[in-house]
Amino acid sequence: MVDILAWFVFAAMVIIIGYFGQVLFKKTSIADTVILMLVGLAIGPVFNLIDIPTIGFFKTVAPLFAALTLMILLFEGGLRLNFHKVISEVRAAFGFTVLGFLLTVILTTLLMFNLGWDPLVALMLATMLGGTSSAVIIPLVNSIKVKEQTRTILSLESALTDALCIIVTIAVIEVFMFQALELQMVIETILKSFSIAAVLGFIFAIYWLVILRDVNGVKEHDYILTIAVLFTLFALTEYAHANGAIAALVFGLVLGNAKEITTFLRMKPCELDTTIGIFHKEMSFFVRTFFFIYIGIIFELSSITLEIIGIGVGILALILIARAIASWLLVKLKEEIREDRSVLASMSARGLAAAVLASYPAIMGAEISVQSMLIQIAFLLILFSNIATTLGVFLSRKQRVEYTETGLEKVDLKEAEQKEKIAEIKLKTAMSEKEAEKAKKELDQSKEDWIKGVKSELSMANKRLKDAKWEEKKEKQA
Repeated sequence: MVDILAWFVFAAMVIIIGYFGQVLFKKTSIADTVILMLVGLAIGPVFNLIDIPTIGFFKTVAPLFAALTLMILLFEGGLRLNFHKVISEVRAAFGFTVLGFLLTVILTTLLMFNLGWDPLVALMLATMLGGTSSAVIIPLVNSIKVKEQTRTILSLESALTDALCIIVTIAVIEVFMFQALELQMVIETILKSFSIAAVLGFIFAIYWLVILRDVNGVKEHDYILTIAVLFTLFALTEYAHANGAIAALVFGLVLGNAKEITTFLRMKPCELDTTIGIFHKEMSFFVRTFFFIYIGIIFELSSITLEIIGIGVGILALILIARAIASWLLVKLKEEIREDRSVLASMSARGLAAAVLASYPAIMGAEISVQSMLIQIAFLLILFSNIATTLGVFLSRKQRVEYTETGLEKVDLKEAEQKEKIAEIKLKTAMSEKEAEKAKKELDQSKEDWIKGVKSELSMANKRLKDAKWEEKKEKQA
């Protein structure tokens, strides 16, 4: 009875800690991810509040929990994405994803090879750590001020790299175990996995929208039934040897943009009930909070050595270099997201996918020494990369510029006019050339801000006019 009550208390504490973590993030710009991981460390390996058999059970269900977390959070990520933005940014996101993944894998493999590791084991570790975690990135980009294009690219990247890491790592592990590799087969597997998942996610979403619209009684339990459909979609997609996480993302994307997509397909318009999004946000909150505490609980502090810490710091540095290069090239191609370059470069967090993949060689029967080293480094990188992401977001939020929906910088016209008047007075009353020069710069800047503000207001007015015309056109068609 005591154990049952303890689990109820634990569940309550997860929710409360998660809530205060979000409050802290809003007030200080410090992301809650590291705090939650540290809470998990305190509960597990530091104070041993959870017994060893329970921690052992937690480790055995890691693949199941990883799948559940990816499914729930990617579905929410899809609900929040704009369909038109996804279509326009998918090429850039795919290129950014592949480049970042390849750079990370190449640099990490070279580092570990130079440290005396077997080339295949070095490549195995590199592919495990090659991509960001959608469980970290998607909730984070939805809670900070960035351009819509940046949010879309980062969300797509984290979803794609989760799948990419899983497929490529398993291929490398099989090579390590059976000494056979067909590169063409790996590429075909990746492409088939993504395309089958996207098609299944789209078909399921369209049929589910029709059922929600036309079948009486379904709306009464629309959220729980939507989750049941999501679980079915995920299981079926994985059974078809495709990627269930991508299917969940596409499913959420179509449901979240139901009105636009059904109109585009010339179907009878249907729209998702807003309560589904509200309920799922709460579900995602709990899953995400438990995810980070869980990572801390299963972390093995006792096996961490100075050598492992040094390797972890070295790999983190290479990950940040790889992201900086990929972000720089992306910004070169897409000048409109230049202001978000620091955010793009700082989103380096690894998550549960890396932890699950690190334990995969054990399932395949790899040597104990290889298993232990991979798990230790992977878990340490999860902690280090989340700390780096937290610091990056904190620093970038201090320098953030707010944007309108049309992508232009948002400027308060009244504030700009007041600054201009103050600068004019300073210029007239300047007592020296230095003061006059400073006042002139302030005057020029205030005029520039005012012009930006006017452009921003005009662009928003133009957007509202276009939206109104589009709505009028749809009403006439209906």
